[in-house]
Amino acid sequence: MKVDVSNLRRTLSEELHARAFNNFSGAGRFVRFVYLINGNVADFIDYLNVFLTSEGQTLITVDSKFATFPLAHYSLEYERHTEFITISFIQKREAPLGPGLLSEAYDENRVILPLDWARAAPMSLFHAIWLEIGGESPVGLNEYKMLDLMQARAVAANQFSDGAAEVYFAFDIDATGFSRVALYNSHMTASRLGRAVQRIVELETYRLLALLGFATVREHEPKLDAIAKRVGVLTNELGDQIKQPESHVESMLSNLSTQAADLEGIYSNASYRMAATKAYDTIVMNRLEGLRVSRLEGFQGVRGFLNRRMVPAIDSCRAFSERLRRLSERISRAGDLLQTQTEMIIQRQNRDLLISMNLSLIHI
Repeated sequence: MKVDVSNLRRTLSEELHARAFNNFSGAGRFVRFVYLINGNVADFIDYLNVFLTSEGQTLITVDSKFATFPLAHYSLEYERHTEFITISFIQKREAPLGPGLLSEAYDENRVILPLDWARAAPMSLFHAIWLEIGGESPVGLNEYKMLDLMQARAVAANQFSDGAAEVYFAFDIDATGFSRVALYNSHMTASRLGRAVQRIVELETYRLLALLGFATVREHEPKLDAIAKRVGVLTNELGDQIKQPESHVESMLSNLSTQAADLEGIYSNASYRMAATKAYDTIVMNRLEGLRVSRLEGFQGVRGFLNRRMVPAIDSCRAFSERLRRLSERISRAGDLLQTQTEMIIQRQNRDLLISMNLSLIHI
């Protein structure tokens, strides 16, 4: 099939410019809902279009990848990715702000955003992120005050962009289902602050998506352990049988094929998730590098928190993938050995049969 190179070029060029940054010259907030795609995209688009119609906005289609809609006192952004969709609400206060966050920070009753509408969307709500953007950090800000503000068991924080701002991550879920992030801006320009906001929101988005792989590992690891144990027994039995003058390995080939089929089932269910986890983890690290974080006195750093809490889960995913690969190779080697042994048995049986037939002819 001939490819329309001209249209392809334009499509790829537009993709580079589709997701524009939101400049922040003052305080504001960025609230994002992340939904896992589970086959009902059309219903989700219908749900969104009903809302857009009520707001007098242009409708989107199932094929839409990105769209932004300026509404009365906020903007709504829609993004579609391979396995998830996001709806984001962006509010801006262009006027300069004194130290701290806006007075209505993290207060659903005062921000006047359709958050309940977003929660009720006909798709699996996976994650919700609430980022507040304020002025410079207030005097006397410490870990205890941030734990209370963020409703979290732990807070990780850093200065970033050469000390121009500070970011605080809860990495926890508050009473209303949000993961809270606070950004205090000392002297970042509007465009730089907008890029930083995007990196921070994406870091938190992909952080949890990456951990989906760990859930897959926990689901399939007991099955993998059982297969590895059965293959070990079969391999040992095969070794014992080969040493016998008259080995009987025919039935073992069927048992090994069953284990191979079970392993293939795990691989088909888990391989995509392991690859996605690797990709998402790379994005998280890339976004963190882009912030150029530095130490903030009195707080645990974001990188240190992720290294202790997230890296072990990612390492478990890598180890699981490696176990899958090695067990598959082990089954393949055992299968080759069984096949060879079976062929030798058949050849020996054929030889014995020919000898018996020759002896019978001699006696006739």
